Amino acid sequence: MRIRIGIIGDTHGIIHPSVPMLLLGVDQIVHTGDIGGSDVLAALERIAPVIAVKGNYDIEPDLQDQLLPDPSRILIGGHSVFLTHRMFTMDWNQTKGLIAQNLNRGGKPPRFVIFGHTHFPILEEIQGIWFVNPGYAGPDPLEGPPTAALVDIHEKEISGDIVHL
Repeated sequence: MRIRIGIIGDTHGIIHPSVPMLLLGVDQIVHTGDIGGSDVLAALERIAPVIAVKGNYDIEPDLQDQLLPDPSRILIGGHSVFLTHRMFTMDWNQTKGLIAQNLNRGGKPPRFVIFGHTHFPILEEIQGIWFVNPGYAGPDPLEGPPTAALVDIHEKEISGDIVHL
């Protein structure tokens, strides 16, 4: 079974014009928080089913019943996912091994850690765990080029890309 996941984050109330075409045909959309309004979720739902976690920017009352708490554990395609908006790291290159090591302690670790908030895209497998931050898909050009992520799961084989919008 093959599953294609579109991962987007930090939209801050805006759907980039490239997003509908990019996500067309995905099986699932994951939003990493800071959505910025129920209209963004509605637009994404017209493309594919959406799972979204609450971000620090998501304070609208009409959003609250549509969002998972931060953090949440979910299953996508039979794979365990730790979904969070905020995963604070001072320096990703210095802390990623420690984060993976801690997630691997006791119990079964997640196959994916999907997060947002930092606005810096990451797609990296560390100690058997895929870390995905789609970057920033919001409206601020000072943040650098907007990005999203596409991840393909085919049984135990995983591949993906960070895509510039």
